[in-house]
Amino acid sequence: MIAKKHKVNLQAFVRQPALKWAALGELCCFEEKEKYPLAAWNEAVSYLLGCDVQFESYDEIGKSLKPFSLKMR
Repeated sequence: MIAKKHKVNLQAFVRQPALKWAALGELCCFEEKEKYPLAAWNEAVSYLLGCDVQFESYDEIGKSLKPFSLKMR
């Protein structure tokens, strides 16, 4: 979904840090998190960050990804 929006393949998010941070920020603000199982969130965020991530709740997703949604001044 986000890759399609940015018109790039999934691997571009890992290779381009600015794109990766933007994607993580968008995931934080995604309003319909519950439409996808926590396992899918764990897999997607783990892939983007390059480390194992395990969310225990949908609320935890927003809290964990919030720093990525903040704009630098």
